[in-house]
Amino acid sequence: MKPASSAPLSLRSARRLAIGAQGLAGGLPQGRLDIRHLRAAFGRMGLLQIDAVNVLARSHLLVLRARMAGTHDTVLKLLERAAYTRQQDSRAATAEAAPPAQRAQRDSTPRGTGGRRRQRRQLTEYWSHEASFVRVDDWPLYRWHMRRGEQGEMWSGYARYGREQRPRVDQAAAWLADHGPATSAELDAALGWGPGVRGPWGTRSHGKMALAWLFWAGHAGVTERVGFTRRYDVIDRVLPADVLAQEVSEPDAHRALLRQAADCLGVATAEDLIDYHRLPKRTARERIAELVEDGALLEVQVEGWDRAAYVPMTANARRPSTPSRTSRSVLLSPFDPLVWFRPRAERLFGFHYRIEIYVPKAKRQYGYFVLPFLHNDALVARLDVRFDREARRLEVPAAWAEPNAWPPTGLAQSEALEALAAELRALASWCGTNTVAVAPQGTLATRLRAAITGAD
Repeated sequence: MKPASSAPLSLRSARRLAIGAQGLAGGLPQGRLDIRHLRAAFGRMGLLQIDAVNVLARSHLLVLRARMAGTHDTVLKLLERAAYTRQQDSRAATAEAAPPAQRAQRDSTPRGTGGRRRQRRQLTEYWSHEASFVRVDDWPLYRWHMRRGEQGEMWSGYARYGREQRPRVDQAAAWLADHGPATSAELDAALGWGPGVRGPWGTRSHGKMALAWLFWAGHAGVTERVGFTRRYDVIDRVLPADVLAQEVSEPDAHRALLRQAADCLGVATAEDLIDYHRLPKRTARERIAELVEDGALLEVQVEGWDRAAYVPMTANARRPSTPSRTSRSVLLSPFDPLVWFRPRAERLFGFHYRIEIYVPKAKRQYGYFVLPFLHNDALVARLDVRFDREARRLEVPAAWAEPNAWPPTGLAQSEALEALAAELRALASWCGTNTVAVAPQGTLATRLRAAITGAD
């Protein structure tokens, strides 16, 4: 029997549910960061969108910073240790050029039996909410995506390449199996492939296209990155055999991913749940209805929302309880799961957000790389932030108060300003500097610059 809808949920309660579910309430971890903190962050998020923009830091590192603190280099090393083969191990495997069966046997050798077993990776790369880090144990939940991809349901350029250049794709797979990991450039050089394929994003090499197809279809995985360049290997040498052996039907996978999205979002509409893992819209709505029918999701009405929302059900829970802790005061990446689905950010926080990286400078309203500022359960400001690595200086080209969220006067405004100044100093320290420079552009810039200067 379908559970009855709960009483209406206030917008304040919805915000707290969303913030708490993402691990953005209360204090940050204390002491030395380790893999447990990274696992906890992924327990809250489920996945982590990868982005290459590095004007401040890679977006995914900023997302982890909001939940883990530490330093840039500490967070980066933890992530790399969890997601990739150690570089020296990967190169050694390539140099040995042993037959695949021998290498598979070597890699599965347990400690204490004459071999050194690599630590089981916790994360791997795959397509989910765009290119993402996902938990290795969740990889089987994307087999439906891989099967559809192999049938041609992938980005049109890759799908066309797979149809028209299948011999090259097969040649790339065979080369990886025989020789080990390779970047697209290394594969092009090894196979003597010339100019690639023209498309809307320019010319892409045959190696890039073939590896992208194999990755999408689940035949290859990312074993490491060199700089920010992927090095691929056959999936059998990237992921453990027990993970690769798991088969999950498409309906079961969709239900599992939707339930995970509900846990990570706290409260969400059907559109929000579907967007989290970019699931097929029509069938995902059917799966949501099944989850409600089974009692895994509870349908709720949120104050001011024009559509139904859902919260994950726990044992004996008939109504979600509002978390007691307020949000921490933190600058969020544009691709933080709390705000990456722009309609939800506007519905939840009244925060209209448009990323302006690809907007000509003269036409930008707020700036190139704008970070929302979460404070007291609201998005109260937005700052354009960059890190000048040569000058070792954190720069704020523009700072804007949110008209309907920034405290207008009094103690609340002073506290918000002090919290933002403290957060900028903490971000500067995370980047490896103690210098913050605020430019005069934006409704908040003058006051923020005075707060930074006064605090220093």
